[in-house]
Amino acid sequence: MHEIIIGRSPEDFKKYGTKGTGVMGKHFVGEKKDAYLTNPVRIDLARPHIIGIFGKRGTGKSHTLGVIAEELALLPDEISTNMACVIIDPMGIYWSMKNPNERDRNLLSKWGLKPTSFKVQVLVPEGQAKHFRENEIPYDKTFAMRPSELDSGAWALTFGIEPDTEIGILLEKTIKVINAHMPSYDIQDIIEIIKKIEAPHVAKQGLINRFSLAHDWGIFSSTGTSIRDIAVPGKITVLDISQFGLASGGWSVRSLVVALIARKILEERIKSRRLEELHDMEGGGFGTNYMPFTWMLIDEAHQFLPNDGLTVASGPLLQWVKIGREPGVSLVLATQMPYKLHNEAISQCDLVITHRLTSRNDIEALANIMQSYMRYGIPEYFDRLPREKGSALILDDNSERLYEIRMRPRMSWHAGGSPIAIND
Repeated sequence: MHEIIIGRSPEDFKKYGTKGTGVMGKHFVGEKKDAYLTNPVRIDLARPHIIGIFGKRGTGKSHTLGVIAEELALLPDEISTNMACVIIDPMGIYWSMKNPNERDRNLLSKWGLKPTSFKVQVLVPEGQAKHFRENEIPYDKTFAMRPSELDSGAWALTFGIEPDTEIGILLEKTIKVINAHMPSYDIQDIIEIIKKIEAPHVAKQGLINRFSLAHDWGIFSSTGTSIRDIAVPGKITVLDISQFGLASGGWSVRSLVVALIARKILEERIKSRRLEELHDMEGGGFGTNYMPFTWMLIDEAHQFLPNDGLTVASGPLLQWVKIGREPGVSLVLATQMPYKLHNEAISQCDLVITHRLTSRNDIEALANIMQSYMRYGIPEYFDRLPREKGSALILDDNSERLYEIRMRPRMSWHAGGSPIAIND
């Protein structure tokens, strides 16, 4: 049977075959109602990739992101122990991977699969643990960030402060003063410094109010959480940041979390990559103190890396897009509005998995990266797809091929579907 492995070079296929790959679904042959499923479509998981997952609401975008996470978890130990998976979950739906997908047992059986629970650690902001407990929302651990890891520019983006205003100048001075006198500090320490600096009352009170709000977010502590407790070899970590949607400036807080996580992972991977190169020269293998190859999967990605404007996460994520493949980090960006995702992120995707899109802006965003190996335009390819949930197109820039695919069913419970008021 002909093997279809998206994202894998001919050289790697010749050397490794299907080792280090996962099954995404099956290839469609034919059009619309006459289409039928043929060969499995596998995805390379051993090399770093930049992947875009697109599709309008309800077509399977979050489902597909979950399939990638499942396949990472299903890799054999010899590979998975060198890898980590971090899911940025702004909607609070990926905790359900802990539970098997019993409702689709018959469908899974037709695919030769069975309901499976996965080892997932769900992390919630330290200051929100009480809320999660009181509402009986399951989680495993908490996480926190150190305020000292943010410079004045990151704070300005988070708070929406212009640097050349009175409050912006005060912010710059405050961070400079506290960094000069305190190697480790929390939000309350910042507030005390602001009170001591001579500045216009309105600016001081405005900045104090902003940092008081930041304290209430519950994501900061003077010690913070080690990145090694977030990107854990052989494990899926879900960062549940869904509750920030209920707070003022919720997306700014979420972007701040993503910015710090992305920057710390990349820094650690760059250090580890140098050590790996040295060991390769000496004929060694992976060291136990290395940062694992890390996959970061981000739902609602356009909120963190927008095409119009900047968030505090824009810079760190663009670094992943530009240089991440060399140190060994992979980025999966899922959004229902690709035209709102940063152009550079879309253009650097070596794999695009797109479910049905109907918005002209979204289709044009994809059309801008169409390659010469495509016979038709994007609308024509969408028109050929069967009207079945999970149908998608895959643009593989590695093999310069386009595939029509039906995504496989989830083995774990998918909590991202729309509810219905009718009892089964």
